Amino acid sequence: MATIAHLANFYGPRSGGLRTTVNALAHEYERCGHRTHIVVPSDRNHTSTKSGVTTHEIASPRVPGSGGYRLIWRLRRVRELLNDINPDAIELSDRTTLIPITDWARKRDVQTTLIAHERIDGVIRAFASALNDIELADRLNLRAAQRVDHIVCTTRFAGQEFDRLDVGYALVPLGVDLAAFHPKRWSGLWREHFNAEVIVVLCSRLSKEKRPDFAIDVLDSLTARGVDAHLVIAGAGPLEDEIRRRMTSKPASMLGFVENRDELARMLASADILLAPGPIETFGLAALEALASGTPVLANESSAVSEVTGSLCGLALPLEATAWANGVMELTSRVGVRELARERASEFSWPRTAARMLALQGLTSRVDEFA
Repeated sequence: MATIAHLANFYGPRSGGLRTTVNALAHEYERCGHRTHIVVPSDRNHTSTKSGVTTHEIASPRVPGSGGYRLIWRLRRVRELLNDINPDAIELSDRTTLIPITDWARKRDVQTTLIAHERIDGVIRAFASALNDIELADRLNLRAAQRVDHIVCTTRFAGQEFDRLDVGYALVPLGVDLAAFHPKRWSGLWREHFNAEVIVVLCSRLSKEKRPDFAIDVLDSLTARGVDAHLVIAGAGPLEDEIRRRMTSKPASMLGFVENRDELARMLASADILLAPGPIETFGLAALEALASGTPVLANESSAVSEVTGSLCGLALPLEATAWANGVMELTSRVGVRELARERASEFSWPRTAARMLALQGLTSRVDEFA
């Protein structure tokens, strides 16, 4: 049995894919016989244990303009926690303030693994376009690569930043809860509430780099050609008010952040199409959850989502509303597409992801199916 500490920034009640990944890995590690600790920023200092996984919250400041995200600055507190935890391995879901923790690990011969959840060059391009995105991203990535033992990328798109530097990485796709997200969650009552022939869903953080505004452009293109369509947006973020204003008098509904996983699963199974317009998505957990629910996906061709969906149950297109409206009609009429979506999703699971992560770190499992 090993002790694993997973440190993450930008983790919060509404942080979506990163939070899902950190939690899922922690619970799979625990099932495999390892002690797991999660260290994350919060509005308070607090420690709790649930289902064998201990979460340490560290009081940390909000990042201005981020919609509530927090960054851990008090590394002294992190080091104190690690001294108490005494981990055999550290996983880092961050390339900003937490990288210096690798110094603590190196002095104690504790291996470190960086999980690259985002494309830094894309984030810089979206939020600080005046900066040289490639140069700054390369500097941050090289700094991280020189200080960790392993780098994990979830798709080849995510790994392109490291390919550019000739830095090696392990390719470990993420997983999905195939029991929670299932076509059997389909609900006629849910569809009746929106009263439309074609229901398209956007499940995304409402922030600039995700391009949630484009979903409304697609809706406009559909309704302009007479399609009885309704757009359902699930998510919250800095652009929420702007999106809400644009939706006025349109056949569209905003659900806000959907915290209840059963409600989210029902929505994804009952929709006709999931839209994934974000140009810098490095995996697309919402897209994979949609596939598991039997719902095909339209994705931005510049992102990694098409690596997840494949070509049989999704389309990857340039960000042009007419093309996406055509894609909606094509996928909704494609015979057997919902069965193909479920079949594709079955290739991904959290136990498989955890097994690969443990193998990379030389850690064993007591559960035969993960060996």
